[in-house]
Amino acid sequence: MKTLQLALVFTVLIAIFPYAHGIEAPGLKKVITIETGGYQFDVEVVATFQVDEIDFSEDDKKITFYITNGITNNLAEIQIPINLINGDLTFFLDGQEIFPLVRQNAQISFVTLEFEGKGERTLEVIGTTYLPEFSEIAPLVLASALIGLVLIRKIHKI
Repeated sequence: MKTLQLALVFTVLIAIFPYAHGIEAPGLKKVITIETGGYQFDVEVVATFQVDEIDFSEDDKKITFYITNGITNNLAEIQIPINLINGDLTFFLDGQEIFPLVRQNAQISFVTLEFEGKGERTLEVIGTTYLPEFSEIAPLVLASALIGLVLIRKIHKI
């Protein structure tokens, strides 16, 4: 009798597990390469909606996603390289500020985003830093430091 009950429970769990797993797992994956400042950055989106287009503004430190969704409850996981934009990230969905879960490591900001509603939407991600700005200035800083060292050595020799 216990074997029959155990077999029944096991069968039910096997039958339910694929459906329960599918509820939490977004489906559409898109990797978008953004070229800016002489660098290429891959932004990865796995979501229940379609990313139609993406724009990047280095002046505004902003990534804009143009999306289309056909279901009411939407879920997305977005990986943004911290060398593209970083800092305190701010998110806007159709002009309204939203507060997704953001985790960061040394390479990426990992964003988990949930929202409701169907149709064509706009998602904006705004950072406070655009790191390739520094990489354009770095050669000037290095050259200035070397010139300063050479001048200091010449002054001390006299």
